[in-house]
Amino acid sequence: MNKLLMALSVSMLSPMVLAKPTVVTSIKPVSMVVAAIAGDRANIEQIVSSTASPHDFAMRPSDLRKIGQADVVVWVGESLERFLEKPLENVGKEKSSIEWLTLNGMTLENFAKDHDHGDEEDHEHMEEVDHHEDDHHDEDHGEHHHDEGHHHEGVNPHVWMSPNNAKVLAEAVTKRLSKLDATNASYYQANLQAFETKLAATDAQIKKAMQAVHGVPYIVFHDGYGYFEHHYGLNHAGAITVSPERQPSAKKVAELREEITEHKVKCVFSEPQFSPAIVKTLLSGTKVNTAVLDPLGSDIKLSPNAYFDFLKSLSHQFSSCLK
Repeated sequence: MNKLLMALSVSMLSPMVLAKPTVVTSIKPVSMVVAAIAGDRANIEQIVSSTASPHDFAMRPSDLRKIGQADVVVWVGESLERFLEKPLENVGKEKSSIEWLTLNGMTLENFAKDHDHGDEEDHEHMEEVDHHEDDHHDEDHGEHHHDEGHHHEGVNPHVWMSPNNAKVLAEAVTKRLSKLDATNASYYQANLQAFETKLAATDAQIKKAMQAVHGVPYIVFHDGYGYFEHHYGLNHAGAITVSPERQPSAKKVAELREEITEHKVKCVFSEPQFSPAIVKTLLSGTKVNTAVLDPLGSDIKLSPNAYFDFLKSLSHQFSSCLK
């Protein structure tokens, strides 16, 4: 009889023992980095679909349920996913979430201080802000300091464009998953090591490829590629719009047409998340190349190699239009 009771107890407990941690992510690039560490030992549930933009996203009831049931939420930060701030507060998960922008060791870039967000001006000049490991160290999490998490006005939030910043997130995810799922801690640590090794190799490969288009001027749809551009030394000549949900004015379009001629722009990039109509208008009557840059990696299959595929895809999108 005792053996029967023991067997029943084990069978009742096994679903809890075998349950995988659930990681809720905000956007596809976040999912890519998480997938490299989580492998098949954790479930990833993404809020913003791969074909949508976080700039104008609206939460659904199903998204709120995901957040409430998550073991950890991983997001970029309030300056990109403003829609997540209040739901995280409401379920008491703001402080336990992994907010990429606030992680120790991040290198952040500021949009130009003299940029007026009310105008459709470019903001090409950037400055770096580094959250050092010994600053604001949170002993509980060891990852970030939420008291300063939402003071990032003017910071470029597209941090996934930087391989160095992706490494910082990978380390934070590894630490958190190792706490949530201690049984598989060595598995997550091994995945981190593999991620860092392959990241270094991919980075070197892209740097070599980008040398061929190093000085070629181009214009992007919206100014979200600064980390990638500075890391690989690309020649950004301007952006059609500051915020992709805002259409540029007729004056801005006229100024861009002048810049295209003045700087001998080789390519103007559109994005799959937004209508290319404005790009067609801008290039009407010119012989300038055009191509699609996908800042979210919409078509990339989520896998442990997804982030590397994303970087290589982005570099190919740049080089194919600029050569």
